[in-house]
Amino acid sequence: MANPLQPEILIAHPWMGRGGSEATAMWTLHALQDRARVTFTTASPVDWEDLNATYGTRVFPDKVTLLQAPRLPGVNSGTVLAFWQRAWFERFCRTLGEKFDACISAYNPIHFGQRAIQLIGDFSFDEKCRLALYPTATGQAHHRPSFVRQAYLSIGEHLARRHDEPTLAADDLVVANSKWTAARLREHFPLDRAPVLYPPSTPAGPEAADREPFSFVAMNRIAPEKEIEAIIAILDRVRAAGRPATLDLLGGFGDDCYSRRIRQMVAERGEWVRTPGFLGPQEKTALFASRSFGLHACRVEAFGIAVAEMAAAGLIPFVPAEGGSAEIAANESLVYQNPADAAGKILAVLNQPESHEPLRRSLRENVARFAPEHFAVRLVEIVQDFLGRPI
Repeated sequence: MANPLQPEILIAHPWMGRGGSEATAMWTLHALQDRARVTFTTASPVDWEDLNATYGTRVFPDKVTLLQAPRLPGVNSGTVLAFWQRAWFERFCRTLGEKFDACISAYNPIHFGQRAIQLIGDFSFDEKCRLALYPTATGQAHHRPSFVRQAYLSIGEHLARRHDEPTLAADDLVVANSKWTAARLREHFPLDRAPVLYPPSTPAGPEAADREPFSFVAMNRIAPEKEIEAIIAILDRVRAAGRPATLDLLGGFGDDCYSRRIRQMVAERGEWVRTPGFLGPQEKTALFASRSFGLHACRVEAFGIAVAEMAAAGLIPFVPAEGGSAEIAANESLVYQNPADAAGKILAVLNQPESHEPLRRSLRENVARFAPEHFAVRLVEIVQDFLGRPI
């Protein structure tokens, strides 16, 4: 029986695909389902069994009220008319806010009609930030500043009923997912503070004894901001230096122009690049146990759960200096400035095999602070601070 003294909490995510914000949503539900009367709303279909298996959670459907949000006509995925669908979702959330003691957006700002906890996942929510921060912001024609782009955004604002409201309300509790994100938020928005809540990443698995010595893994959405072409270019340099590097590129390809471009690059390197697609937890664990290194290229990665997962699994990740991933690697020998620097640092590590196990140990120790249990404890603290009472 529900405890009437427990707070009513709404948790919202616009569309549950596969990624870091979805892990955040699931672990938020996991952390609060026994401490509050929780309602979860999203516009996507929800398969609790599949989501629990993917993110390692134990969210019980009988402890969470699922409130299905409406979709725009023709929208059947999180990438179709994404800005409009998110705006339509926000419009729906505005009708719910006053019914709850606290509202939590698990992925970027949502106006609920009352003050809320906003968990920031990236900077796609603000056009000025997107153009200022994303190196590939204008890489696709439909994302370039234009009359058509402005009309698309204006219609979205109208759908959401924002009415010239600030992107981040002054009384919201805005929570960053890394120190890098917190710094960018303070640069671009009038925030006095932005507490950091690192997203939950997979805990370390058993140590592997037999890893392919020149094998690399990249795990991303196939999207321009992930800079997949830079990953391939870096390993081109490593191979040109005489090291037989291989790459497993994990992620689902779409039918967009960027996916087609990357498919062509992969086809030209078919002897050493593999594309197994999106892997389930067991398949991913098995792959990680047989590979040696990770490689990431997104320079505007707010955190990088994929990087944290690789490090926890014993892979040694190389990451760009820009973005939150550098907080995961936390070692200057693994953090690069540009593709040439990346290739040089990879070659230096390859030339020192005795350094690999110490690096793995150091990485595992660092990523232990991103364990889901730590996320759950910190999230409860943030909610209690927001409510002004224990739950």
